[in-house]
Amino acid sequence: MNKILKLAILSLICFFSQNILFAQSTLNRGDKIEKVDIRDLNNKPAVTPGIGEKVTLIFYPDPDKPSMNETFIEEVKKWKFPEDEYLAYGIVNLADSPYPNSVIRFMTRMVRKRSKQEADALILTDPKRLVQDAWHTGDCNNTFAILLVDAEGKVLFWKAGEMDESEIEFVINEIKANVSTSHKYTEEELKAFELAK
Repeated sequence: MNKILKLAILSLICFFSQNILFAQSTLNRGDKIEKVDIRDLNNKPAVTPGIGEKVTLIFYPDPDKPSMNETFIEEVKKWKFPEDEYLAYGIVNLADSPYPNSVIRFMTRMVRKRSKQEADALILTDPKRLVQDAWHTGDCNNTFAILLVDAEGKVLFWKAGEMDESEIEFVINEIKANVSTSHKYTEEELKAFELAK
C-alpha cells in the first residue's frame, strides 16, 4: 500500500510540475516583457525598440508564412496612430527557417526597395530564437505571430497563428484604447497616401 501511495503522490507531483512549467513557457496577457538584443537586416546588433516606452505592435513571422496575417496587416495600415505613442515593426524569425539567414535578409531588403509602402518599415531579425526565449512565446515555427504591448511593456495581445476577425478587431481596439488619438483613413486618403509615396 505504501508503494502505491508513493507512486500516486509522485505522479501528482510530476503532473503539477509539468503544468507549472508549461504555464510559465507561454506568453499571456498582462505579462511584462523587456527589450531583447537581436539583429537588423544587415546582421548588425539591434535592440527591440519601443518596449516600455510606447504601445508597440510586433509582427514575428516565420519566413515560410509571410502572408498568414495579411488581413490584419492590411487593417492596421488603414489606421493612423500618434508616432510618439505607437510603434509597429517586424522581427523575422530566422531560426525556424530552412533557408540561409543571409538569403532571407537579402530578399527582405529587396522587397522593401520595391515596395513604396514597405520602404520605411522597420524590420529586424531573430537568428537564434532570442525573442522566443526571452518572452516565453512557445513554438513559433511555421506561423506568423502578433504581439501587442502597452507603453509599460505589458502584453495586451499575443497569438502565434492566423488571426480571425474578432481578434483583428480586438487588437485595433486595444491600440486605440492605449493611445491618445486615432484616425481611420478614408479610401481617398489611402489612395492619396499611395500616390504620394
